[in-house]
Amino acid sequence: MDVPTVFRWILSAFAAIQLFYALRALRPALRAESGRRVDPWLTFADHAVGAAVSVALAAGNLTAVLYGSAVLGPILTCQLVRHLRPGGPRGVESRTG
Repeated sequence: MDVPTVFRWILSAFAAIQLFYALRALRPALRAESGRRVDPWLTFADHAVGAAVSVALAAGNLTAVLYGSAVLGPILTCQLVRHLRPGGPRGVESRTG
């Protein structure tokens, strides 16, 4: 796969930004309380795997892009399902009674 040089630099910069966001999302994931851990870890995984896919695309490695996309697909699907649930993005319903 032939990727033009300009796009390689753009994808590399995009991967660096995603890696920064992944490291930024790691702290809340490590500090998350029991019962509220899934969303912070999904956010971290989304950014980390997205950075890896961007680097693989910039390098022109189609196999790594496909493997990364196979991992990224379920992560994004899980995030979408959790945000569409009636309980909100965290999926925790209030206990009133």
